[in-house]
Amino acid sequence: MKTVKTFRLALMVAALAAAGGAHALDNGGFMKVADTMNNTSTQPPANNAPGMPGHTEGDKEKLPAASTGAKTDASVDNAKQAVTDGSLTTKVKTKLLATKDLKSTGIHVKTKDRVVNLTGTVPSKEQHQLALDTVRSVEGVDNVKDNLKVSSR
Repeated sequence: MKTVKTFRLALMVAALAAAGGAHALDNGGFMKVADTMNNTSTQPPANNAPGMPGHTEGDKEKLPAASTGAKTDASVDNAKQAVTDGSLTTKVKTKLLATKDLKSTGIHVKTKDRVVNLTGTVPSKEQHQLALDTVRSVEGVDNVKDNLKVSSR
């Protein structure tokens, strides 16, 4: 009797090994937990349970196509503007630091829609004017908001 059980178990293990994949034993018998033989896809299968991520039915965008395109265009424009503003800020800061005889470490620069906002302090009126002239000379700057303070400390 023990030989028959051992033979059955050996036969079952051989059949499972030939089928490929990983198997586990639970209360109801063997179950397949992974398929390694015929799975050429590297992506997990789509989840078809309602309300779950990956659910395909009824998961479409609710907006009409025209407004979806406009929304995408606005997002692209916002991203381009953020890159433009960021690069302008970098250009302005670089030019301020490179300007000879300008003590620019107390100057703070922010850019929004190509308008550069300067805050902070400079040691003299001459430094103040030099900073404004330097920022205005940067290509791409449309306007400069001057909130610099002159402080002789």
